[in-house]
Amino acid sequence: MKRYVVRYEGRVQGVGFRFNAVRQSAGLNLNGFVRNESDGSVLMDVEGREAALKHLLRRIEEEMNDHIEAVEVTEGSLLGTLGGFHIKH
Repeated sequence: MKRYVVRYEGRVQGVGFRFNAVRQSAGLNLNGFVRNESDGSVLMDVEGREAALKHLLRRIEEEMNDHIEAVEVTEGSLLGTLGGFHIKH
C-alpha cells in the first residue's frame, strides 16, 4: 500500500478535473480525496496499491492532458484512509 499526494497545475479548475479524477478511479479500490486549492491547482491525496495509483495517474493524464501544465507527485506516510475516493470541498 502507498499514499500519493499529487498537485496538478495548469487550467485544472472549472474544467471537470475533480469529477474526472473520481470517474477515473472507478474499479481501482482507492481511498482519499481530490480538491481545488486556492492557488488554482488541484490537490489529490490518495491511498491504495501502487499499481492502482499509477494506473489512476495515467488515466487522469490521458483524459486531462490538455489542461495539465505540471504534476508534482510526493509519496506520503499511510494514513489508513477509508471511505473510497471522493471530491472534498
